[in-house]
This record gives sequence, structure tokens and C-alpha cells, in this order.
Amino acid sequence: MINSNISGVDFCADSLKSPNIMKAFIKVLTKVEHMDVSSRGIFILFSHDFVSLSFRGSKAVKASLGDAGIKVGSGWRREDLGIGVPAYIARVARRHDTAILSVPINHPILGILGYIGYVSDVLQNVEQAEPMLIVFADYLYATEFNRQRELNDDVNQCLIKYQQTRFLVLDADGFMVYASGAFYEYFNTTMADMINYHLFDFFIFPPNIKTQIQHTSQIINENVDFDFSGELQRLNLTFDILNSEFRVIIFAAVKQTAGRMQGEQAGNRLQPMLATLKTQSPKMQRVINSAKEAVKNTSPIYILGEEGTGKRSLALMIHNSCEKFKDGPFIAVNLHSVAKSEMSDLLLGTEESGGGQSKFTQATGGTLYIERIDLLPGVLQAALTHIILTKTLFDINKNTAIDLNFRLITSSIKPLDELVHQRRFCPSLYFYLTGATLSLPGLNDRKEDIPYLIDKKLRSLDVSSDGVDLALAGSFHEYALNRTWAGNLAELFKWVEHAYLNKDDVMTASNDIDVAALASPIHTLEELETREIANALSILSRKYIEVAEQLGISQSTLRRKIAKYNL
Repeated sequence: MINSNISGVDFCADSLKSPNIMKAFIKVLTKVEHMDVSSRGIFILFSHDFVSLSFRGSKAVKASLGDAGIKVGSGWRREDLGIGVPAYIARVARRHDTAILSVPINHPILGILGYIGYVSDVLQNVEQAEPMLIVFADYLYATEFNRQRELNDDVNQCLIKYQQTRFLVLDADGFMVYASGAFYEYFNTTMADMINYHLFDFFIFPPNIKTQIQHTSQIINENVDFDFSGELQRLNLTFDILNSEFRVIIFAAVKQTAGRMQGEQAGNRLQPMLATLKTQSPKMQRVINSAKEAVKNTSPIYILGEEGTGKRSLALMIHNSCEKFKDGPFIAVNLHSVAKSEMSDLLLGTEESGGGQSKFTQATGGTLYIERIDLLPGVLQAALTHIILTKTLFDINKNTAIDLNFRLITSSIKPLDELVHQRRFCPSLYFYLTGATLSLPGLNDRKEDIPYLIDKKLRSLDVSSDGVDLALAGSFHEYALNRTWAGNLAELFKWVEHAYLNKDDVMTASNDIDVAALASPIHTLEELETREIANALSILSRKYIEVAEQLGISQSTLRRKIAKYNL
């Protein structure tokens, strides 16, 4: 709980369903400060989950409650709260030192906004305060109701001014107080789910956009990437001051603006983070949970997964989610694309004057991601082990040792423990790298996510649209869920893009799309052969005799192709 102070009164509003009632509560109690009822007891404002938010009245009663451990922010049991006369009488019968009675503050749409109560060490005082509590509860509700009614007028003015229908109104503290019907429809939410909650409880904006909103800086027609309740969106955003008390955010379709600076567009991009990664797959959810735990420290992280499962994307999300390293560079190296003779110069730097800087040095303050770590030669395995242990690198250009500070993330499509058993990978390096291991499931093991992944890709292909074509997406879903994806996410996204770009060629007279008729992307024979051999090796746990039999080739041919394709 976060304690604050208004007019000398302590309060905690984190759990109050309508924070504006706090101000009205303090205002109305200033009217009864001079009355006996304030000197004989204290009035308390409770949140809807029975947490005390403010005390006002008798200092003696407040002190006695404090001695008993009851203070602002304390939780109360329902039976102690005394909602209704029977409950309060039962409590007084058990304990005669203090008595409490409370009345709910009801809203016809939002439900119970909170409770106002009265505490005294004399039962008669509590009985006399009951009518006043009822009046106060009605006043607090009326205050909220009138505020909403007045806000409706401001909203109507907003509609006239901007001629927009998809908008959200905030108070000066950033709490959502009103939204248009088009807003609820687009974001598939309701008033009860949004109103009186803070904007940032639901929306994750890029840092520069969040800062502008926090500092009430005007935003006009900016195309912005953001996350809403785990769903990535890209819309045109306007943020403006409605009046001295309220702010407005207008969400419109993305506008294509010629001559827009690339740096400005990039600043409005929401960096992919673990918090924005959405999944319906239990296996994938376990990976996400493990990754969130792994970013809490600086130890190396190892990602194991088939080709095309999104290892690099996960590494970038880990980098962006790490408080210590997210502001530093993300340096990625794919050893599969580097000749063995060049790996040393690439990773450790070159001796020539003005030679290339080592990747470890480039990654200082950030993250170094080494993809296909299983291809690292033995001599470089020893060098990497030394670097991990000492956190230093000898710069051959400057002839001095450099202190390193970065997170190391590695990945492979082959389990490293198998290479250790085959004496092709250093055991000590294996243990250093795999302390935190994330095993990414293949797409065929997380088919629950296919509809969401397809919709996400379709939105990226048509940024000018307000949403996904439901008929098109439904056809894609049905087809994709009933086939096997040996190439995982990479193959799925490539197919969606190809099918989307060629959809007009296969439209039937009824405007239905025969997705099965969409031509598959053309692969080279080498790509198909590599994919099928890799798939067989994975499914049959690299049992070469069985793999050769299933593929219909000899073992010598299989071994030759494994060497050729670095499998």
C-alpha cells in the first residue's frame, strides 16, 4: 500500500474502486469536525476489499486502534467490519472495548465503490452515528454520480471537437473515467473492466509515449505500437488536454504519412518484452515463466529449440525485459553463417590496426546472443569459458585487459548434453551456459497459439486496416490447424504472407477463400532435404539407423548429408 496525505489526513487509495471518493470523503468530514460525533469516535473510509483508507475524528480512538495494530492500510475481516446492524451487534456482544458500523457506497453500474464506517468505544455513540453514515454514503455516491454526469458533457464536447468515436478520458491522475462505445467495441472490453482503473494497468506504451502522457505533453497523430492486456496493437494516437481536470486519448487507424523520419517511427515502437508475449499453450507459458525468473539475475541463459521456433526473438525479449541490460546494445551472432576460420576474429577481434572490435566488447552494458553455440570450435570454447569466469577480455589492439559487463545468451538446435557425451563440447562450458535452460516447444506442440500468430501476422501485413478480416483469418486458422509445420514459426509466417498476397487469385464466386488452393512458397531441393533430415533426426532422437531407414537412404549417405548441412 502507498500512503499519501491530503489536508493532513493519511490515506491509501491503491485498492479503492473509485479514488475520487477519497477527496469527497475528506471534504464532507470537514463539515462535522466541530460536532460531538467527531470527538467521540472516528469516521473510516474503506476500500471495496475491506482495507482501511482514511481515519478522521477522535485522536484518542485513533490512537487506541493504532495500539491494537489497526491503522491506515490495515485489512479488516468482514465480521469485524460490521456491515449491517446484526453483524455489528454480534461483534459488540463479543468485545465491548470498541464498536464499529459501516455502510456501503453503492453505484448502480460499478457496484460497491467502498464503505464508510464509524468507530467508538461506546456502543451508544455508534448507534447515534448510523443515520449520519447513511447520509454520508448517499452524498459520496451522489458526488460520484454528478461527476460522471458532468463528465458526459465534457465527453460530448470532445466528440464535437475531434469528430472521433474511439476515445478514452482520463482524470489528472491517469485513472480512466469514461470511454466511448466504439472504444469498448474495438478493444473488446466493458465499462466495469476499465472505469476507475489506471491507464497503465492495461496499456503498455513505448517509453517516450508513456513519458509524454505522464507529463501531459500533447501527442498529435502519432502511429504508435502498444500492448493492451497482452495484445499488441498499432494505432494512430492523439493525447490532449480536455480541460483542467480531464485528458483524452483518441485511437484511430494508422495513417501513412510521407516523409516521416525513421527515427521518430522507431521511437514509437514498443520493444518486444516478456510481459507482452501472449500464449495459450501451457508448454510455452512455462518457458515464459522460467524466462521471467531468469532475467532477475545476470547468469547466462541457454535456449534450446528447433529451427524456426523463435529463439532469437525470445533472446531479444529477455534483453528488453532485463532492468540492468535493456538500455545497452543487443549484439547477435549466428555461428552457422560464419566460417570456422573467421570465428576467432569475429568474436575476439583482430590484430590489425583499426581492426574489428570483439563482439564481447561491443556487447558491454547489454546482451551478447550467440546462436548455434554448438558450432563453436574447441579452442574458442576454452576462450569463452575463461571470459565467463574472469569477466575480462584481453584487447590485442590496445594490449590491455578490458573488464566486461554483459549478459550472455546462447542457443542451439542440438542439445548440448549430447555433444558433451560425444566429446565435442567442453563439459565445464556446458555447465556454465546451461544454468538457466529454456526449451522452446515446436509449433506442432503449441497449436493453441496458431490463430493468434496468424492474426498478428495479418495485422502486420495490412497496417491501414482497423482489424483482421474475420472471413480470411477464419479460413487461414482452419487450414493451419490441420497441417504439420516442420519449419515452425518461420514456415507459418512465410506461408501466411504468401497466402495473403495471393488471396485475390483464388477467390471463388461466393467470395470464400479456398486456403488449400493457395500455392505453397517454392523451396529449393536443398532446403527441403535439409528440413526433412533435421525433422527426422529430431523425431528419432538422432538414431542414425532408424533415420536412414525412414528416409530411404544409406547410413553413409545420411552421415555425408549431416556433415554437408551442419546438422
